[in-house]
Amino acid sequence: MGFCKPDLDSAYSIIRRSLGEIHSSYNDGYTQMGCKQELYMLKCWLDAEYKKLETFPGEEKWEQARLIDILKQQ
Repeated sequence: MGFCKPDLDSAYSIIRRSLGEIHSSYNDGYTQMGCKQELYMLKCWLDAEYKKLETFPGEEKWEQARLIDILKQQ
């Protein structure tokens, strides 16, 4: 049987749809706020779970690359 890595495409798709609802001019602020709150709760959960993970050699390189991308946007 072995390990089967989860496909994250469906997660990305669901999150993109939620972002679309937040940006949609057809939705009222209450609906947009609810979608944004759900994304925030997901972000908080991911942050908390990420902190529990083991640190692997070399991962600082992709964390640094992300930081550089953020700094370039400013």
